Amino acid sequence: MTKEYGELSTTFYELTKPVGYSIDGDIEYYSEKLANVSGRVLEAGVGTGRMLIPLIKQSVKVDGVDLSPQMLKQCRVNLKKHQVEAMLFEQDLIHLSLPHKYDAIIMPAGSFCLLQKKMVAKVLKNFYNHLNPGGKIIIDLEMPIFLQAKTTTVQNLPVTEDVEIVLTCHSEKIEWLAQKTSCINKYELKEKEKVQKSETSNFVLYWYGIEEFAMLLELLGYKCVSHEIGYGHQQSDMITYIAQA
Repeated sequence: MTKEYGELSTTFYELTKPVGYSIDGDIEYYSEKLANVSGRVLEAGVGTGRMLIPLIKQSVKVDGVDLSPQMLKQCRVNLKKHQVEAMLFEQDLIHLSLPHKYDAIIMPAGSFCLLQKKMVAKVLKNFYNHLNPGGKIIIDLEMPIFLQAKTTTVQNLPVTEDVEIVLTCHSEKIEWLAQKTSCINKYELKEKEKVQKSETSNFVLYWYGIEEFAMLLELLGYKCVSHEIGYGHQQSDMITYIAQA
């Protein structure tokens, strides 16, 4: 999994999408899908615990894995703040090797689309190998429906009275044949309008045709493959796949 979150981007994410912040109803959707899961659940790309912690509070046994040490550090802070516990692992999904098997593995909010296409089959196979018999994956994939190439947006996020984080996002291009988009995200920490620290990340996102991804899952041995758009209740650029081992 690509490393896209450093110190500033993690802080920006934490302030704009804190624990319990539901993106278009995703926390409620995943809560419903996991309501009858009694065994362990793994959240891949756990981030700061935005979804992990609400699930734990609903008595779901969730572990988390992420490649970003900054995100995991913030997740531990949030776990302590909310007085809950979880096992967290710093690993690349391409080399996933955990001590447990799971009844479900989830990857919400389109994080799966950060994976390079050449890695995807291996990651999905790693998920399969970490599932108990009959266990399921629930994965969000994002389509570039609303993305426009060669556009730039700027967002100012106040941190204190004198400090702010400025995010400049430049959408570079959409490669239709390769099915990928690329954006340059620049984060600047400013104090009294003077830049104290900066961080740049290149977000490359890949997308898939609906039948294309279903066929890939079936080729890797998954059964009962299904999908829902917009968490089953709205028009959206998010497609959620559910499949069983």
